[in-house]
Amino acid sequence: MESLPSDIVQEILSRVPAESVLECKLVCKKWVTLIHGSNFANMHLSRQLKLYHDGNDGSDNLGSKVEEPCLFFACRIDDPDEFRTLLLHGGQVGDRVGADEKYIYNQNLKRIHHPPMHQDPMCNHLVGSCNGLVCAFQRHHLVVDPIYICNPLTREYAYLPELVVKKEDVKPYRVVEGEVDMLGNTSCGFGYLRSTSEYKVVRIHYLSFNEGTVEVYTLGSGCGWRAIGKVPYRLNTSSGGMGTYANDVICWTSYNKIVAFDLAKEEFRLLSVPPRLENRGKEDRCGLVALGRHLCLYVDDRSRVEIWSLMGSSDSKETWHMEFSIDYEAVVVDSRKEEFRPILLTKDGGLTFLYAESVLYCYDTKTNILKMVSNEASADNFEVVEAIAHVNTFASLQAIGENSKRFTVHPRGVRLDELDRVDLSEKIDTTRFSFKRSAS
Repeated sequence: MESLPSDIVQEILSRVPAESVLECKLVCKKWVTLIHGSNFANMHLSRQLKLYHDGNDGSDNLGSKVEEPCLFFACRIDDPDEFRTLLLHGGQVGDRVGADEKYIYNQNLKRIHHPPMHQDPMCNHLVGSCNGLVCAFQRHHLVVDPIYICNPLTREYAYLPELVVKKEDVKPYRVVEGEVDMLGNTSCGFGYLRSTSEYKVVRIHYLSFNEGTVEVYTLGSGCGWRAIGKVPYRLNTSSGGMGTYANDVICWTSYNKIVAFDLAKEEFRLLSVPPRLENRGKEDRCGLVALGRHLCLYVDDRSRVEIWSLMGSSDSKETWHMEFSIDYEAVVVDSRKEEFRPILLTKDGGLTFLYAESVLYCYDTKTNILKMVSNEASADNFEVVEAIAHVNTFASLQAIGENSKRFTVHPRGVRLDELDRVDLSEKIDTTRFSFKRSAS
């Protein structure tokens, strides 16, 4: 192996999945040096993005075969004395479904080593994932802020500057014990501009109800948060108001509207909306999700979920198409009537859903069969599960100019050159999260 020319080794390894590249570091010191080089990281990332964004068959259909992303979880441990949340890698659910196996959380989750997440049980943790980088919330003062960026595969992370709101800028009732209460008054998003290879975080905070102040942070630019003006729409602010990234734009719902932020022009615009959103009922739940290469809208009336995809056309007009209408009432036997939320497309064109922040379901788009594919998260001592689609890459915060750190772990009995391999081969033992509750 050591006799192979370096350029040939790089060419071969750049085509290997990121998780397997970590195993290749154990072959020899020469490969370790090559893999740690910035040239290899850029080459591997470029190939991964081309494969993911271009797809496998060139089709523009939502159901066409795509490169399947992995599941990425933020799981809150069921501990009566302490709220703790872990970030966990979940692998590809399509591998289990294709083999007709159950997705058991404690058999599929892999430990990710990271700094502590915030401990507020009422607030989400995950903003989104782009090309291997994950953006997450940190709660400080009375703000849930999208300021934690990391690459879970390499354990590299950075904190962006916190949001600061002056007391004199808000009405007195918004000041609680000397701090401005911004909970439920922020929106955000995380995206990637392909033309310039820039990662951008968008943060919107509302000092008044209908007008938001907009800031943009371009990773590695050295400019910090840039104030770019106002947005005249009340974007979704529930659970932190996460926007959905697809094709160089970040989108949010705003009641019966869809608002898009163009990452290139840094401007907002209204998208057309499908009739289902215009005519949504008061009890209907809706949201946006990126499935394959498309922005999709889902509307859930608590027994059936419709999924609409936004398609472009040759005359640059955007049109919405209803892709699926899935009746889940007979399959999901649950009096809670929780949200039935799509997460990702599998490599065979199936749809993976998360129900009640706990159970995974898969919908076979060829047979129109919906089935539960996981156990309840509570069976593995997780109280709440957040899930997003994620692709492992070697995208480096330091390489793009961000001041980053690398979270260091030293497992007992493991050589230092094996640390990277341990990250994604170490399954999480959830039995140690089982706590004895005192009798009432």
